[in-house]
Amino acid sequence: MTTHELEEFLAPMRHEYADPRSLILPALRYAQGDAGWLDPQAMAAVAEATGFSQAYVESVASFYDRLYLEPVGRRVINVCVTLSCMLRGSDEIFEHLADYLGLDGEGTTDDGMFSLHKVQCIGACDRAPCLQIDAGQQIGPLEPADATCLVDDLREAAAPARYDR
Repeated sequence: MTTHELEEFLAPMRHEYADPRSLILPALRYAQGDAGWLDPQAMAAVAEATGFSQAYVESVASFYDRLYLEPVGRRVINVCVTLSCMLRGSDEIFEHLADYLGLDGEGTTDDGMFSLHKVQCIGACDRAPCLQIDAGQQIGPLEPADATCLVDDLREAAAPARYDR
């Protein structure tokens, strides 16, 4: 990811935001792009393209649980653990998925295919318990067996681009 690419991406939306800090989040999402995570060079490019310090950009990136500061699998499964999902069984779904994927809690499978994370509200409380695939598709309500079938389906499907440019 280059500063020039980010500047081109941000140019049409600069006039939409009264506060230039509002550009940081779309720039970070774009920079996360195909790699699926924000490496130090991507952070530096966002800082340069937005005119903010790298430390400030990193503070924004570290706040959001769907911006990844370390490499992730080709498919990312985010299990909502907020109250409504937790009360309807998200803890059991998470543990079931971790066991099925051979993980000891959150992490990435040895083959690099899946990363499993606990996240806060994904805005689908009416479908609790719910999970999110690749920071996009929300699926719920689910039972642990449904989550296993989902992993099998994802394993057979091609991994999509991380961010639709």
